Amino acid sequence: MNNEILSGLNVLYIEDEPVLREEITTFLKRRVKSVIVASNGKEGLEKFATYPVDFIITDLKMPVMDGIEMAREIRKSNTAIPIVITTALSDVELMQSSIEIGINRYLLKPIDLETFNNMLESVCQKISNNRKNMVFSLTVEESKNLERRIETEIAKILKSTTGKGPSKVQGFLRANLIEIVIHGARTPFEQTILSNDKNVRIGDYVREVYYAQLKNQIQDSIFEISGYKAIWQTHKCDSTRDVDIIKMVLEIE
Repeated sequence: MNNEILSGLNVLYIEDEPVLREEITTFLKRRVKSVIVASNGKEGLEKFATYPVDFIITDLKMPVMDGIEMAREIRKSNTAIPIVITTALSDVELMQSSIEIGINRYLLKPIDLETFNNMLESVCQKISNNRKNMVFSLTVEESKNLERRIETEIAKILKSTTGKGPSKVQGFLRANLIEIVIHGARTPFEQTILSNDKNVRIGDYVREVYYAQLKNQIQDSIFEISGYKAIWQTHKCDSTRDVDIIKMVLEIE
C-alpha cells in the first residue's frame, strides 16, 4: 500500500450504526491524515461541503438520506472523488445503481478488515493515478487556481517564519515544473544590513540559508496542495532587487 498517499488523505466516513462507526473510525485514524464522520447522508453532504475530502466511505441504508442519494448529489459537482459504499445487502439492482452514478467499490457487511485494507489500497492507487494525470490535464483556469494556492501558502510560510509577509509571490506551473518568485520579503533587520552595499553578499547568504531551512516545509506544502511530491531543484536570492526564486519539480512517476 502507498502509505505516503494514504497518510495524507482526508476521509469522509458516513455510518448510522454507532458501534461500527466508532470501530471503523478508529481503524482509519491509524492510517489516514484525518477522518470526518457523519451519521447520515444529509450530514455527509454538509461535511463534504465544509471540509477538504479526498475520498468517501458511506453506508447504504441510513435515515434522513441514504448513501446512494448522497453520492448522486456529490457526483453533480465532483465526478472524480472515490466513493465506497458499505451495506449488509447483496442486491444486484443496488450494485448496478451504484455503478451508474460512479461508485468505485461495494463492500458487504460485516466488514472484513483485510478486505477493507484491500479497498484502501485500491483507492490509493486510483488517487495516485489521478494525480499523475492531473497536471497534464489541467485547464488554464485550474492551473491558475493551483498557482494562486501555491502563492498564498508560500506567503503564509514566509510571514509565519519571519514576521513579515512578502509584497508579492508569483507561482508558475509548467507541466511538472514549479517556479516561485518572491518579491519584497526582506525584513527591517535585513534592510538595515543591506543599507551598506558591501553587505549585499551577506544578505544573499542569509536568505539562502533561510530557504534551505524551509525546504522541507515548502515541499510538504506543495504536496498538500498538488498531491505530488515536490523535489527541490534550486533557490536563488538577489538582495539588491529583493527578489528570490525557488524552482522545484513535481515527481509524476
